[in-house]
Amino acid sequence: FMDSWLEQPGYPVLTVKVENDVLKISQKQFFIGEHEDKNRLWVVPLNSNWKGLPDTLETESIEIPGYAALLANNKTALRLNTENTAHYITDYQGELLDAVLADLSKLDNTSKLQIVQERRLLAEAGQVSYADLLPVVDQLAKEESYLVVSAVAQVIVALERFIDEGTQTEHDFKALVAKLSRHNYERLGLEAKVGEADEDELVRQMAVSMMIRSNDEGASQAASQIFAAHKENLTSLPAATRAQILINEIKHHESKELVETYLDLYTHATDAVFKRQLAAALAYSTDEANIQMLIGTWKDKFVVKPQDLSAWYLQFLGHQATQETVWTWARENWEWIKAALGGDMSFDSFVIIPARTFKTAERLAEYKAFFEPQLSDLALSRNIGMGIKEIAARVDLINREKAAVEAVIAQYAKA
Repeated sequence: FMDSWLEQPGYPVLTVKVENDVLKISQKQFFIGEHEDKNRLWVVPLNSNWKGLPDTLETESIEIPGYAALLANNKTALRLNTENTAHYITDYQGELLDAVLADLSKLDNTSKLQIVQERRLLAEAGQVSYADLLPVVDQLAKEESYLVVSAVAQVIVALERFIDEGTQTEHDFKALVAKLSRHNYERLGLEAKVGEADEDELVRQMAVSMMIRSNDEGASQAASQIFAAHKENLTSLPAATRAQILINEIKHHESKELVETYLDLYTHATDAVFKRQLAAALAYSTDEANIQMLIGTWKDKFVVKPQDLSAWYLQFLGHQATQETVWTWARENWEWIKAALGGDMSFDSFVIIPARTFKTAERLAEYKAFFEPQLSDLALSRNIGMGIKEIAARVDLINREKAAVEAVIAQYAKA
């Protein structure tokens, strides 16, 4: 049993479906991205909740006749890997998936987490559509477990790659995010309460983050009120929601004075977490003069230490209002970046970060035009090659699935 798990890499995905009253279970190695399938097999513990099934899958596939009778005897949705104790993914198909999703709200938190993660990973692998994730998470809007709330948040982040700023889909997506987060936001608010569970503090962070992300008016106003109450000492903002309160103020009340206040606090702060939060908030700037002023400080080591520059680059490259400016800055100042960071591990980030961020054919062409001439640099060549493949795969994914994702977001945002 253990040899198949210890002596070969990877892990399997089990496909489970019904055809002509036959339950079919098959295994294949699970991959995300480019791969070479070497037909590996595992001895897989099925850990099923049904009676009448074998304990393990030891071959590529098995067929179990008499599905209707099995269903009648067990009366619940078939699930494998109960309690999520084995290292594999299950891809339920057809009526089996429908039955699992119909029971989703009744399951324990570990099982809910497991199903959401499995469906998201299957989407990452291209085995199901990202559009198929929304019927799953839509059922979990009132979940209060951090396990489940964080799994839903991961799906929201995964779907963001399909969203273009300033579109109707972005409007619908924000409405959907607020819908999925409102229960916990209204239950917990922005500030800790005496005697609440530690888990509630974690869930509050997720809920507030999602509500601020969705530009919910009530959440934004509440965050601004707390900001005003602490404006003379922003380090005293509630720790769990400080990052979101700082972001909200820039998003909705940006001014030259506010940006300068954040930058001055950043320069003099000793708390590394607070510094990261301030930099992340400043990346939400949409005022061109403020953006230029901020980027103008990046070469000043007394404001932004060289080892922290990649963190600023990551934040600013991720927003449409700042992406073009900082991408141009990086290319125009490449020799300075190389001289300042060439001996530092963070130098690779200036190749890796755009590869993890860009999602259009235009950005892919720009990335290739800038980095392909540097493939002869052995310190960068591997990351450049991987970066080109990563952006190309993301562009292909978005082209393939964008229409379906947009349609289902519109459907569930209004439901």
